[in-house]
Amino acid sequence: MKTPANLSRPILGIIFPLAMLCAPAYAGESPWSLRAGPAQVAFDASASVSVAGTTFPGGNVGVQDNTALAFEIGYALDDRWTVRLALGVPPTTTFSAAGSLKGMVPPLTGTLGKVTYGPAVLSATYKLGSFGAVQPYVGAGINYTHVFSSNDGDIAGLKVDSAFGTALQAGLDIPLDKSWGLFLDIRKIYVRTTANGSIPAFGGPAAKADVTLDPTIVHAGLSYRF
Repeated sequence: MKTPANLSRPILGIIFPLAMLCAPAYAGESPWSLRAGPAQVAFDASASVSVAGTTFPGGNVGVQDNTALAFEIGYALDDRWTVRLALGVPPTTTFSAAGSLKGMVPPLTGTLGKVTYGPAVLSATYKLGSFGAVQPYVGAGINYTHVFSSNDGDIAGLKVDSAFGTALQAGLDIPLDKSWGLFLDIRKIYVRTTANGSIPAFGGPAAKADVTLDPTIVHAGLSYRF
């Protein structure tokens, strides 16, 4: 099983050389920053469900929202552009029966399974300027959601695939002094995954769900420039 550190190494291998190549372009304060605080992950989930190779009419999957501690390291390429890498403590979400699947409780319990995952987002943001003490920005990037583990529920042998996606980003910084500040960051992630297993309550047929996750991640807390 990969750890968060192992997961971040390939992405760090991209961000750090890029930052060093662009370092001469930024001659202001220290380009490095660290941000940390709670992040709310709100899923906008939907799914296409099939059982024994046949689409289950109206079947859907619900995905529980999460709150976790998240971190971001940033490198300012100049006074407008910043490359950012966001990671977090992997939360565990519950996949639940939704749509017509809810009508199958019982024999289903309604809990399809649980998944521990870790989203990593590599993005570039552009500062729009300063409006008093507030510095808003917008950006875009790529997302990789890694599935660390899954636990069976109504689905036996549950396997959920890790997946790549895209991300849009907006937020604001509020400097308190030369080093410390406050921040609010919102990322919209567009990502799909596939879940497979079998359903013992139905006699053990194979089950598959193509799940659209599309979470919105709201991250707020303290920032430190070093």
